[in-house]
Amino acid sequence: MFVADYSNHKIRRVEVATGEVTTIAGSGEHGDEDGVGEAAEFCCPAGIALSPDRSALFVADQGGDKIRRVEVATGAVTTIAGSGEGGDADGEGEAEEFCGPRGLAISPDGGALFVVDQGSHKIRRVEVATGEVTTIAGSGTRGSTDGVGDAAQFYNPCGIAIRPDAGALFVADFGNHKIRRVEVATGEVTTIAGSGTEGSTDGVGEASEFSYPTEVAISADGS
Repeated sequence: MFVADYSNHKIRRVEVATGEVTTIAGSGEHGDEDGVGEAAEFCCPAGIALSPDRSALFVADQGGDKIRRVEVATGAVTTIAGSGEGGDADGEGEAEEFCGPRGLAISPDGGALFVVDQGSHKIRRVEVATGEVTTIAGSGTRGSTDGVGDAAQFYNPCGIAIRPDAGALFVADFGNHKIRRVEVATGEVTTIAGSGTEGSTDGVGEASEFSYPTEVAISADGS
């Protein structure tokens, strides 16, 4: 098991069978230095995803406004996207920006990362090979509107999961008390559960209620 240890600014490993904990990367001091093992620095890492071949971890470095890569075998840390300046600019290299990235999901083929950019109220895509960042959905202004691409709105989204067929993303929309669906190909956003009013009522679709949902996970068959 791999853990983004938020306030310790570290990436940790837990052996499931024994509970033994080791630090893979991070000095424990907040910062944004790339490097190997404890020579690297993070600033409030929040989200984590494991590559399909299990060789690399991807980390949403929330306080650093960056997406980082950690080699599991060596602890080598590199920045793959994000200038370190808070913002919502798309682009490649140092041109792109994040604003408090929170959750991550990786495509089944390992080619793309999907990022919940909490502070910008957007869902972003990062090409693993190039670091190019594009916005899939979200206007950048907080709200709860369903729609396509930048016509849709989120409010401090947190968690994210991807269907096994990579066709759709599911988002825990924290501030809206909703679970949203995003079509990967088109950026169309729909609300699948949650009335938008804080509560705990079970039910179907908009008849149900949540109270600040933070994480989502999807079954192996995507149902």
